[in-house]
Amino acid sequence: MRSGQKGGVENVHTMLRIVLPKGTRFEFLTQWDVNLIVNHINSTPRESLGGETPYNLALESFGEDILKALQLRRIVPDEVNLTPKLIRYNR
Repeated sequence: MRSGQKGGVENVHTMLRIVLPKGTRFEFLTQWDVNLIVNHINSTPRESLGGETPYNLALESFGEDILKALQLRRIVPDEVNLTPKLIRYNR
């Protein structure tokens, strides 16, 4: 709810819209699709985090067991894909 957080939220929204452009029908997204998208977004380094990824910072803060329970995993940098081709359909 702080104004200083708005930029970070907008950046993530932009990444999400790259993967799910306007016109994409969300009712066909599965939990697997959502987890995949979140994992790719959270494995993208951020300037605002000193070049770290949200995943790495969460790992340091909460530990691997919590991230596994939330079905979060790290995507290696060369495999991060923020395009509509990330999910198996594009309606």
